This record gives sequence, structure tokens and C-alpha cells, in this order.
Amino acid sequence: METGYLQHRAGPTGPFRTESVQVRHLGMLDQYQAWFEGRWRKIYIQVNRTYIRYRGQRITIQVDGV
Repeated sequence: METGYLQHRAGPTGPFRTESVQVRHLGMLDQYQAWFEGRWRKIYIQVNRTYIRYRGQRITIQVDGV
């Protein structure tokens, strides 16, 4: 397992609140999940952003190598 860092925003311009979470690779190409709020959540990987979805929000996550 790896460690990822969620970056929550307090407002539209910041500041960030950083939270450490566990990340697992599912064994398939570029499919990862992060443990957040009691369950595994899919990590979406885009060109400029990597994030999870939670309650209609996109929360940025930083993971080494992803």
C-alpha cells in the first residue's frame, strides 16, 4: 500500500487542509483507490489533476508515481 495526500480547500482561494490516506493499486492499468471516510473510493486520473469524488465534490489527491 502507498500513502496519498488529500488536499481539502477551506474556500475558493484556500487555504488547504492536507490529510494522509492509504492508497491501493487494483492490479489493472492505472486503477487506484483511496481509503476515505470508511470506504475505498476510486481515484480519477486526468492530465492536470488526480482526485476522488466525495459528496458531490472533487477532492485533489497527491500520490507518488500516479
